[in-house]
Amino acid sequence: MKTHSAGNSATNGLALIVSLTLISLFLVACDESGSSGACSDDLLPLAETPPAPPAECPSPPTPVSSTIEAQISAIQATAAEVTDTLLDPDVITVVTCGTASPIPPRTRAQSCTAVFVNGQFLLFDAGDGAVPSMENLNFPLPDLTAVFLTHYHSDHIADVGEAISRSWILGRRTPLPVYGGQAVERVVDGFNRIYALDYNYRTAHHGESLFPPETTGADARLIPDPGPIGSVVYEENGVTVSAYTVDHSPILPALGYRIDYEGKSVAISGDTIDTEGLRNMSQGADVLVSEVMNKSFVEDAECAFGRLGNEDNAAIFRDIRTYHIDVEELAELAEDADVGTLVLTHQVPTLDDEAQIGLVFRAPISAIYGGELVVAVDGTSVTVPVN
Repeated sequence: MKTHSAGNSATNGLALIVSLTLISLFLVACDESGSSGACSDDLLPLAETPPAPPAECPSPPTPVSSTIEAQISAIQATAAEVTDTLLDPDVITVVTCGTASPIPPRTRAQSCTAVFVNGQFLLFDAGDGAVPSMENLNFPLPDLTAVFLTHYHSDHIADVGEAISRSWILGRRTPLPVYGGQAVERVVDGFNRIYALDYNYRTAHHGESLFPPETTGADARLIPDPGPIGSVVYEENGVTVSAYTVDHSPILPALGYRIDYEGKSVAISGDTIDTEGLRNMSQGADVLVSEVMNKSFVEDAECAFGRLGNEDNAAIFRDIRTYHIDVEELAELAEDADVGTLVLTHQVPTLDDEAQIGLVFRAPISAIYGGELVVAVDGTSVTVPVN
């Protein structure tokens, strides 16, 4: 039989309470700080960094080295040309870097829209596959200025950590702000914690001059509920971004955004039904990038699943109709708001066949909306001249 000393139990209990309190304070400080990087106490010990002697480069270079040099030179030239185009202050360039919905088949990246305006690279959502899509499009990731999240469904945030990490690895050397509604601190802190070990490894291996630890991770920027009237959440060199509350119930918060510069504007719906916030942000917009659902198609899919006895999928297809905007609703909204160009993204269903796209999206929308209609794919670009 084991006996326990009351004194030792009390001492041990007190020590445990103190330890748990310190841990709790430490976690709160990390979770609520909103600062970039991650808590250093979370990091694992490092092995000794191996020496890196320089390569012996013969003159003339080897054929392989010459081939590599030519390929790198071509890639750099293309990237520089794309960067100059995207960061041109005389135009606003909108690129849909992810246009798929969560519904399979997945042939595209999930939600991702980039707006390049007055030399700034603003990213709205980053679902699964968004970062490879942006890199394939030669986006200047080191110039990523800010990220704006519409809501926290996985198809809108799955690649946020990669956007933060890759922009730093490729050369971003300023803190990266990530804007979002309530709980954005939790989301950003989660990614900061996940990638903290990787950041530490890279700095230890390559040195602080190449991978400075002070610019790792991201800073969470909380957007208080802006309501349907909207509020300005970002101002930089004449560019303003306003957030609007939209309706993606039961999801809270759900935001849409409007970017304004020199009298030109781009609105981004986020996921929503037809609601006051979406109408307000869309009013007079030169470009509206909106999610869209053909609810008739989704109803047909629900019926098909039901006939096959797949009640789970039938229920999902029934539920999703309640929190997305229908093709005809979107067409009426864009027409009423005098939108210049309507860009369809997050398309349900996501189709690649032009005949099907015409039937499911173009025909019902064009029958109501008289402006320019763009059924986007990954890499679709729309420009708005500023001067």
